[in-house]
Amino acid sequence: MTKLKSRFFTHDAVNEPYWWEDAKPTATLEADLPSHSEVVIVGGGFTGLNAALTLARAGRQVTVLDAEAPGWGASSRNGGMLGPGWATFDTAMAYGPDKARAIVTESFQALQHVKDVVDQERIDCDLAVVGYFRGAVTPRAYDAMGAQLERIRKVMPCDAYLVPYAEQHGEIGTDFYHGGLAIPGYAGLHPARYVAGLAHAVKRAGVNIVAGVRVTALERQAAGFRVSDGKRQIGAKQVLLATNGYTGPLYPFLQRRIIPIRSAIIATEPLPSAVMSRLMPKRRMLAGSQRVVTYFRPSPDGTRILFGGRVLKVTGEDVVETNAAHLRKQMLQVFPELADAGISHYWHGQTGFTFDKLPHLGQHEGVYYACGYNGTGIARASWFGHKIAQRMLGIEDEPSAYEDLPFRSRHLYYGKPWFLPLVVLYYEMRDRWDQR
Repeated sequence: MTKLKSRFFTHDAVNEPYWWEDAKPTATLEADLPSHSEVVIVGGGFTGLNAALTLARAGRQVTVLDAEAPGWGASSRNGGMLGPGWATFDTAMAYGPDKARAIVTESFQALQHVKDVVDQERIDCDLAVVGYFRGAVTPRAYDAMGAQLERIRKVMPCDAYLVPYAEQHGEIGTDFYHGGLAIPGYAGLHPARYVAGLAHAVKRAGVNIVAGVRVTALERQAAGFRVSDGKRQIGAKQVLLATNGYTGPLYPFLQRRIIPIRSAIIATEPLPSAVMSRLMPKRRMLAGSQRVVTYFRPSPDGTRILFGGRVLKVTGEDVVETNAAHLRKQMLQVFPELADAGISHYWHGQTGFTFDKLPHLGQHEGVYYACGYNGTGIARASWFGHKIAQRMLGIEDEPSAYEDLPFRSRHLYYGKPWFLPLVVLYYEMRDRWDQR
């Protein structure tokens, strides 16, 4: 944890997730690395832990390995927003209306899966269905939202609805947007508490969690696989890679198909309740319609605003101050009255995107994987962990709609997104042009 100093930081501001104040990932579950396990899962986040829970309940011997501590990565650093996947509809329509309907329907199953796990394992993570509002930054964006709703309703029922500009103050206290889209079924939770609760649940189920194991080699053997961190090794009949945006060179097949992208979040100092009620009257999950996405929400206790978006810098001494200032500037575009509010937390994490903008799960040369959540991973990652575990068990009653999707890379891409600055610049230019 690093104390932050800048004119807009509070005196006690830190470079650490706000979520970690209540549930900082630790290596307290650390254990000795066994010589063999029926299943080895690399990655102790939402995907890996949900998979471990399903496998353990079916009687499998499971070992989860994590380079840091369970949940240290994106699972405890995200915005804590989860809901039905209406945004994937147009992308999924490339495979036809039946596939689009199946993919969106599965997003509701994913959300319900999280609710069920939280309830069954009694995880205290502030899970609440509060709804979602996506503000249209231009009148054209508002019209596009309406056109998308029409396309969806031709294929399947949809309870999302448009909120015109004249009524948007009932959703959000700003004049920055030109109306927007509301989705009632959206939910929010405390991600660090959720992943911590998952870790304890899988431990109770008999899973061996070993922290501090950065896997560097995965080798096929006659009886299965050998997984190694360079010093220690473990044999396994089955291996699941659940590392998403942190996969790196461990497995070139996935490295060529996952685009690691950093996203950052700031948290304000506690705000007066009247201000929170005015700016976020329904305490919904929120976002803007820009191509370079911004997303924000109230803290679970309703006292702060958490505001997220892309990072400007990834290296350098001033990376934190630069990125925090950028996010603060975007926040003030939406909420100008927060100009005097101090920033108490800044943090960033790494998520995994795909070229087709859809997540994927499956098997390659005997290795199972689930990844590529494109910034919407709480429900999907949890569900994919459960579904890939069912596939590993051979008891999958209903295959996932994602299982038969082609998982393609691009020419000249080998894991380093050299094209990303150009893509972001292009999207930012289009956003600025639209807003003119």
